[in-house]
This record gives sequence, structure tokens and C-alpha cells, in this order.
Amino acid sequence: MKTIARKYLAVAGLLLAAACDNDPDVIVNPGEEPGQPTDLFASYAWVLEGFENNQPFGYPSVQVTWLPPSDWDNEVFRVYGKQASAASFTLIATVTSCTDFGCVYTDRNVAYGTDYEYYVSAYDETSDQETESDFRDVVRVPANQRPGAPTALQSVGLDDAMYLRWSPNSSNGDNVSRYVVYLTRVDDTDAEYSVGQTDGTGFLDERAENGSEFAYRIATVDTMGHYSNLSAEVAGIPRPDFAGELVYAFADSAAGSGFRFQANESDNPIVPGNSTSAHWRLESSAAGWRIVPLNGTQVTEWGATTALACGPGADAGCVAARVAPTAGYTTASIPVKAEFSYVFRVTGADGQPHFAVLRATMLGTDQNGKDLLIFDWAYQTVPNEPRLNISRR
Repeated sequence: MKTIARKYLAVAGLLLAAACDNDPDVIVNPGEEPGQPTDLFASYAWVLEGFENNQPFGYPSVQVTWLPPSDWDNEVFRVYGKQASAASFTLIATVTSCTDFGCVYTDRNVAYGTDYEYYVSAYDETSDQETESDFRDVVRVPANQRPGAPTALQSVGLDDAMYLRWSPNSSNGDNVSRYVVYLTRVDDTDAEYSVGQTDGTGFLDERAENGSEFAYRIATVDTMGHYSNLSAEVAGIPRPDFAGELVYAFADSAAGSGFRFQANESDNPIVPGNSTSAHWRLESSAAGWRIVPLNGTQVTEWGATTALACGPGADAGCVAARVAPTAGYTTASIPVKAEFSYVFRVTGADGQPHFAVLRATMLGTDQNGKDLLIFDWAYQTVPNEPRLNISRR
């Protein structure tokens, strides 16, 4: 009989609960208030939409962030806001896409030069109860402003890379957050997309490939997120370069005395000094070392340099052969001196004229007394292109 009694009591309980649900005068489990949102923070941000005629366009916004309650049970959140001078708040959004790691809402309905105040609440849609955040936050949307674009932009063509450097705009003072680099052209094809950003005044684009011209512009972004106009465009052409190449004097080692500038890294540039494919060879005598042009090659002394190319990490006083001279070439032999650069005009494998540069790093002899030259070199793969590493603007 006890088992039957328990069954009847259980059924009676269910009937009572059902009756209470249908009775407006009976309150059944009103539920607890939701927990309190914490760590409310409102911050201003200017949102870039794009550039038109090299000028940025976008809109001001306020980003409101907070953390859900520790006992959050997937309640939604209501965002309230007002101008700081207004008397009352307005419900401006309901946020449902929140995570345990935080919540965010972006208010685009703001005006320049105005203060705004915000708070949020956790809202239980079942019980119609809500709990406000632990505090409110006020943020100012500043007046519309635009920082100055960077100046003195230069590009350095490296081996399968482009290095860019520039000077800060003095009108910005310390109000600079970062710089955004835009690729604006590849050869004759226009483009406009960001390839990266930096808080310094240099950028290395390692996606640029040898033999094509790459053009760039830079935008300054201030500490409020405002973008400057795009800078003047600068372009350059990556080209193969090599360090620590070695040739011997023709009299000491004819097979290793000749050199041919190559576009392909897999091709050995060292050739016999009497080869019909050699662009030049090294000779030495009591008077010193000499570069001997071969097979129609022309050469000229560029002058004393500190590096083959002034790329990333170069000293402020770096000096390199940047652009091939327009005159002064000879087919006669010329003296070669350490820490000097020499520019060549050669006929490439395509039958077209190409420019190349060599920087002598050391002249000496090996353990067997053979005279040698150690040098760095670069070869411009684009025919008739005088830019050796740094572009002309």
C-alpha cells in the first residue's frame, strides 16, 4: 500500500503545479535576478572604410566592452547610452553574441566633439528581470582630425624583397600609433591593399618578387585611430644580389677569374676568364688589381660606398650605388679598390642591355699566394632599368 500512496501523492503534486501555472493569483518560482556585468569600458575608435583620391573616409564610433557575470546563464545584455549632457538613458542595443571571455558593442550613432555615457545590464527574458553593470563609463568623441602623412619615402630593391623607409611628419609630434603600408601597383596593374603595418619608420615586404616593379604608399595612424592621407607613391624593383662572391686573378687561376651576372640563383656566375659568356674578369699586376670588361661589357666607377644596398638595419650614414650613371662607361680595364662600387652595363641572356653593380669588399691573396677579389653584387633583371636598389621618386 505504501507504494500506491506514493504514486498518488506524486500525481497530486503534478496536478497542483499545473493548477498554479494557470492561476494568475498564484506566483510560482519567480526566478533570481541575473548576475551583474563587470569591467565596463567605453573607448573611441575611428573606423576606416577606404581611400578615395588618396584621402581616407570612414566614421567615428564608440566601442563598449564588458565581462559577463560569473554566474552567467546565457542571458542577453542590454546596452544603454546617452549624450553626457542628456537627462536620461536610452536602450540602444540588445547583445546576444557574447562569450565567457567578454562582450562588445560598437555604437556608430555618435558625433564628433561630443561626450557619451554608457552602461549595460544582464537581462533575463524569461523573468523580465535585469541587473545593471557595476558602473558607468564616459567617453569623448574628439573633433574630426587627420594626422600628417609620412614624408621622404624611399624604397630599396633587394633580392625577392622590397625595403621601405620614411620620415615621420613633424606636425604629428608624439601623436602617432603606427604606420600602414599599402601596395598600390605591380608593374602596370593598379592595386590598393594593406601589406602590413609597423610602429617604426621602415618596412620589409618579403612578398615582392624579382623582376617586377612594386609601388607603395604609407598612411599615418594617430593614437585615436585616425588615418592620414596616403603618402606620395614610391616604386622599386627587386633584383638578385649576392654577398661574399670570389674570383681569382686571371694569371693565377684562369678558370676562376671570369664572371657573368646571372638572373637565376641556381646558375654559377663564375666562368673562365677567357669565356665568350664572361662579362668581366679580374687581372692583377704590380700596379694592383683591375676589372677587365669582356664581350661588349661597359663599366664605370661609382665611388666609395659602405654597403651594396642600404636595406633593413643599415646605418644612418649608409652609402650605396643607388642608380646607374647615365655616362662615364668604358670598355677599357679600370682599377678596382676595396669598399668601392662599380656599375656595369651588360648584355643579358635576353639580348637586352641590363645594369649591374659590384661592391669590392676585400682584395688580397689566398694561402697559396693567388691574388683574389671578394665582392657583393646585384643584377637588375629588367632591361634598361637604371634603378639598382633605391628608387627614383
